Amino acid sequence: MRTAGDILRAVQAGNIEPVYFLLGEEYYLQYLIIEKISKALFDEAKQDKTLLLPGELSNKEIIDQLTQTDLFASKKLFILRNPAALRNKYREELLDYCRYPLQNHNLIIIEDDYSDRKAMTKDLKKNLDTISVQIPFANDMKKWTRFFFKEKHILASDNVIDALIEIAGDSVYHIANEVEKIALNISDDAPLTLDMIYQFSGWQRDYQRWEFLQAIGLRDLEKALLLGQSLFRQGQKMLGLMYPLTSLFQELLFEKLSSGTLSVKKGYIPLPPSVVKKLPQIAKRFSKEEIQYALLLLGKIDQRLKTTNEPDESLLSQFLFTVLTAHG
Repeated sequence: MRTAGDILRAVQAGNIEPVYFLLGEEYYLQYLIIEKISKALFDEAKQDKTLLLPGELSNKEIIDQLTQTDLFASKKLFILRNPAALRNKYREELLDYCRYPLQNHNLIIIEDDYSDRKAMTKDLKKNLDTISVQIPFANDMKKWTRFFFKEKHILASDNVIDALIEIAGDSVYHIANEVEKIALNISDDAPLTLDMIYQFSGWQRDYQRWEFLQAIGLRDLEKALLLGQSLFRQGQKMLGLMYPLTSLFQELLFEKLSSGTLSVKKGYIPLPPSVVKKLPQIAKRFSKEEIQYALLLLGKIDQRLKTTNEPDESLLSQFLFTVLTAHG
């Protein structure tokens, strides 16, 4: 199985294949591959790109569009989503097309479901090289950060890359977006520093929020209170902290119940990489009963936010004092 990075490098080198099979649900990587192939095939003003969606088009219409020849032999790019929706003879016709694609036609097949449960996925994997566009693990984010900096001709040290991942490493899209912002603000000859990362990325409040979650994980009451107050001064609301707080304690409970055996999970976790990495160590600082009680308190705070005008600072302070000073 090849990676999205393999394909992007090949396309950049001018190697365009007639059929691609993308497997996985990272939509930004799907978008990136489609855009790079599209730019390699077409002039900006003359793009012939067709989205084939089962449900909007019949199976017959999809196959007819793919196999229709053009008198002028012009280039065409087709994007087919959810190939498993093709049934019976149309499924076989798609597989035949993959084996013998038309000249000047390029096809990108996208299946979000990474598992092998669908028969069509198995058949496509037998006939085509599969390209993984699964949501990357945290350690793959470094490669993608380097890739985006290289595209913008920006030299970035390991420290700078680590800092950006800490700030925006919850998704490939966020990393790409932050590198774009940095590229717009930095001069060509200026070395990229940590200060610039914090200045240009626009994620300062999120970074403080993640430090806040780490302080809670370390049971550092004083730091958690100070960071909480700082967030409120920047306009953060208690309602906006409920999701990351609940996510943190849900993940800690999962860690406890799995006894650490499922600590490395696929997919998106709504917590910063630094916190996700430390979940096993953080979980040791709390008993299962403390975690369950924290989730119960968060449920009660959610109700109070909806039914009372209690100040956010008061609700957060009560929560932090109760959870971080308890030992059960």
